[in-house]
Amino acid sequence: MGGGAVVGTVPKGLPTLTVPELSVKSFFKLLPTAIIISLLGFMEAIAIAKAMAAKTGQKIDANQELIGQGLGNILGSIGSSYAVSGSFSRSAVNLQAGAVSGISSVITSLVVVITLLFFTPLLYHLPQATLAAVIMMAVIGLVNVKGFIHAYKAQWYDGVISVLSFLVTLYFAPHLDKGIMVGFALSMGVFLYKSMRPVVAELSLNEDKVLKNAEHYRLKGCRHISVVRFDGALFFANASYLDEQVAKFRTIHPDLRYILLDAKGIHDMDASGEEALAMIVERLRAAKLGFAMSGVKGQVMAVMERTNLLDKIGMENLYPNTKSAIADIVTKIHTNTDLPEKGCENCPLTQHIPA
Repeated sequence: MGGGAVVGTVPKGLPTLTVPELSVKSFFKLLPTAIIISLLGFMEAIAIAKAMAAKTGQKIDANQELIGQGLGNILGSIGSSYAVSGSFSRSAVNLQAGAVSGISSVITSLVVVITLLFFTPLLYHLPQATLAAVIMMAVIGLVNVKGFIHAYKAQWYDGVISVLSFLVTLYFAPHLDKGIMVGFALSMGVFLYKSMRPVVAELSLNEDKVLKNAEHYRLKGCRHISVVRFDGALFFANASYLDEQVAKFRTIHPDLRYILLDAKGIHDMDASGEEALAMIVERLRAAKLGFAMSGVKGQVMAVMERTNLLDKIGMENLYPNTKSAIADIVTKIHTNTDLPEKGCENCPLTQHIPA
């Protein structure tokens, strides 16, 4: 009587078990919503599981989690249950209580059943603040500030995304799906942006006799030969970016005579990527510039064979590794009497020359 919200009346007994009616019409009507709910529920459960695993050192099996969640919802539908997923607050309380296996959930379920059958009147005067305190005491121990700092040190955008997701989750609590959706959308946006603009570097020899990014390590590049490394899958989203970078290297080196594409980092290539590469070859050949590739992986070679791009490039212009390619190209280009010799005797591809 002293004030403050209480739990109030809790319905007594167990739900009636009935198999829900499902027709073809209702199935297709509910299918889009069911897919969205299942994806959000699964992401929420995995997010919670990762937080628990970070505390306990356990390994997460996403497939097992998905099977368990699916079976739980199928059986729950017989009892008119709404779609369920992992509960962050309940999992935190369970972990705080010292639970180490799934048996704790079985015992908890039995206690809930017994309480619903016989002890619901005892819960009427239980203050809601008590429930909130139990949950807060358990959840606050899972807030890992060091995780935000570590994410920011690794990549600043990872740290920003984690902080924004955390703030959105707090604002929309207890709807954890809002924070998960924001984090997922931001992460996908960053992923797509990085996929559209992968690392396309011009290589040169450093002091350790290893080919490195000339711009990053401040190395001088050869004005006749440009060794270009592409890191990532060559597909529709970044195919034009490779063309832009090749054009940029041609502008930087007006005396350019040959381009070697280091393809060790290209692990996949789709139709758009193949077309972009074919156009680059055609433009270079039209400008009477040489083109070669080194370190081409099997899956990329298969695409080139099926589309006849391999014939256009020529097997004689494919090298097993970048070292052998440079040795051959340097011999052909720097011994050409039609080219000025100045700057070719000390080639940055054969010795270390700082920018």
